Amino acid sequence: MVLHEYGHAIHDGSGFVFGSEQAGAISEGFGDYWAVDMSDIQAQKLGVPEREPLACVMDWDATSYTSTVPHCLRRLDEPLQYPADLDGELHDDGRIWSHALWDINRSIGHVKADTAILDGQIDFPGTTMPDLARRIVATAQSIYGSATASKVRAAFAAPGIL
Repeated sequence: MVLHEYGHAIHDGSGFVFGSEQAGAISEGFGDYWAVDMSDIQAQKLGVPEREPLACVMDWDATSYTSTVPHCLRRLDEPLQYPADLDGELHDDGRIWSHALWDINRSIGHVKADTAILDGQIDFPGTTMPDLARRIVATAQSIYGSATASKVRAAFAAPGIL
């Protein structure tokens, strides 16, 4: 939960503008992504084995109000599509964004993924998922080149964002 909320603080501190409903969904999705990514990195450093699948967000919190196992507040790997699965609820819609970010992480590694994602969203004017996706692809291109940018683009294309 703390890491998810820290994701929002990162947006606040980076000039990210909450100018649209999609910007709010992006921030919720980023918060979920950040929580899972940072938890994974810390667990690896400490040699802690996985208790739940990595794509599970806040499993420790969801045990009292979910019946499915593993208990997940949300997941980063649900096969949702943009824009068909947008329903106007920021946490629901954020799952589309977090899935794309998680796929980027899995395809290029967390260091490159986090760098491109964080750098790409600085001063984001708060418009749409496709707008920010294009910025992150361009950032990956400028930092890491065409091969990495192609993987980032593919991760955004899979759920229909690009």
